[in-house]
Amino acid sequence: MAIPVSINNGEATALITQYCTAWYCACEMVNLFEGDHILVHAAAGGVGTAIIQLAKKRGCIIFGTAGADEKMDYLRELGVDYPINYRKSDFAAEVKKVRGSKGVDVIFDPVGGTNYSKGKKILAYGGRMVNYGVSERSKNKAGVLADLKLAFNFGFLHPVVLLIKSQGMIGVNMLKIGDYQPRVLQRCLQKVTALAEKGEIKPHICAVYKSTDIAEAHQLLESRKSIGKIVVEW
Repeated sequence: MAIPVSINNGEATALITQYCTAWYCACEMVNLFEGDHILVHAAAGGVGTAIIQLAKKRGCIIFGTAGADEKMDYLRELGVDYPINYRKSDFAAEVKKVRGSKGVDVIFDPVGGTNYSKGKKILAYGGRMVNYGVSERSKNKAGVLADLKLAFNFGFLHPVVLLIKSQGMIGVNMLKIGDYQPRVLQRCLQKVTALAEKGEIKPHICAVYKSTDIAEAHQLLESRKSIGKIVVEW
């Protein structure tokens, strides 16, 4: 679809990547309702920001994790009800302090591994977990042993357990949606662009680099200190 002239290139890039992912996860794979308690991992990132903005529009109560104190202020500004610095606190324990045994209705997780296995323990009856990344793998060296460790960290789950608890575990790979379901990707882009034009959602641009400084852009991304979207102009 055509990019409206009111949207700059950096914001358009965020819409087609992070915001389409967020819409597909939060509005197509699950349906959020007012009063739902949700947990968003990597909440200060591009997709996390987008999911929070969409969830606030639907009246959800939001737990959000990030790894720095300065990101806690950003999450509060977005409207996160319970920001959690995962470097200082165990997110599952923090959720239990508020929700007790009730758990959360939806978990959005781009980390995987141990996050996934811990998330299962705080997922409510009728809850759903949406995984759209495995960033935990980037912390480890490549190789068969690293992959086996990652698989072990995810834990094991039998479909009967999902049936008993009426839960759903959903995997999202937007590259495959683009390859095999372009109509779906177009629909997502149309939805988020319409909201952006109305000012109801807005990508957060953390930094803008020239293409000659792309190494610095990568360093910022790898530092995990970025908030929202990093843009490189060619």
